[in-house]
Amino acid sequence: MIGAVPWDGLLDQARLIAKCGGPVVPEEAVSLADLAVTGPDEIFTVSRAVTRPTGGVLMSSGGTTGRPKLTFVAYHQAIDRLLAQWRPLDTGDLLLNLFTPGRLWASHYYMQALAQRCGSDVAPFGPIGPDEVAEWLPLLRRLRVNAVAGTPTALADLARGVLDAGGRTPIEKIIWMAEPWTEEKETVVRAAFDQVRLWGNYGSVETYVIATSTPACGTSVLHLMPDQVLEPDDGGALLSRVGDGWTVPTVRYRLGDRVAAARCGCGRSDGLRVLGRADDAIKLGGALVGIGTVLAVVKGEPGVRDAQLVLARAAGERHSVSKLTVHFTGEATVDAVRRRLLHQFYDLGVIARHEPDAVAVERVDRLHRVERTNKIPPMVWLEQVA
Repeated sequence: MIGAVPWDGLLDQARLIAKCGGPVVPEEAVSLADLAVTGPDEIFTVSRAVTRPTGGVLMSSGGTTGRPKLTFVAYHQAIDRLLAQWRPLDTGDLLLNLFTPGRLWASHYYMQALAQRCGSDVAPFGPIGPDEVAEWLPLLRRLRVNAVAGTPTALADLARGVLDAGGRTPIEKIIWMAEPWTEEKETVVRAAFDQVRLWGNYGSVETYVIATSTPACGTSVLHLMPDQVLEPDDGGALLSRVGDGWTVPTVRYRLGDRVAAARCGCGRSDGLRVLGRADDAIKLGGALVGIGTVLAVVKGEPGVRDAQLVLARAAGERHSVSKLTVHFTGEATVDAVRRRLLHQFYDLGVIARHEPDAVAVERVDRLHRVERTNKIPPMVWLEQVA
């Protein structure tokens, strides 16, 4: 268990959720284990009920690796709770907001609200490609943009553009979320902005911010916000909260990620590490492998910058595939990556010997991105690749 909250508070939240259309609370409930696990349907129903008096913003998560999940987000976006212990922006800062607006994605509007409540200026820019940066760099310098928010993918695009243009910017603060860092992306960002400090967020549209990190934490460990508890579970961690000021009351909501308790160099408690998606297991022939595990092995090959799996679904199956293709960027050779993959996964090696076309490796110039979020998903189904 990560975090600690009073049982009475959790029981009150569960009863509030029940009144808003959520699961009934058993009369004999004496612990979290006695309460129902909730999911996107309950979040939609409850969020709609609690925002009726003041209205809310309809947002959607998912669509990257799973089906979209709709949520009514309170206009306050829980910013007051967040700023009580995590404040990356100050009056006088100018934030370049690289998150994509529209399409029901919340991150862009969250950054706008955060800047407003911090008394900062904000430029609602959206994603910018490396080849566009040189054109905008004089304006960014003239405005003295000193902070930027985006996914690690978008931040690395900006950094590559700055390096390619041979210029410098006064960027000293980065707010990141929505996907994990890779070593290559962090390296290029720190090369372009050598004085930068990284401020991290972890959460979802349904729950908004769950955990944060500061420049003292690095990029792999975050800290659970107060008044919450996380139950690690292989099927997806369960989040519960107490108190007011959140975007939606939440008890035992199943997140899509596996998490584990972790220690952080900053010395703060309630550290956690996101291990990957809970539903990332796929089956190729008789081999059952985790997408995250395969990608970790591939990225461990020297010269691989980033990687992604392209999967052909077996007829009539959801998680079984007929072909697994590794796409990667970088200077590594296809032969080296393939050898590493088949050496580390014995079952894949056996399958490849009998069916050479079932496991493929290709070096590409650019990995597939989700247009709506500008994120690089860990996997895409073959029919989605143009």
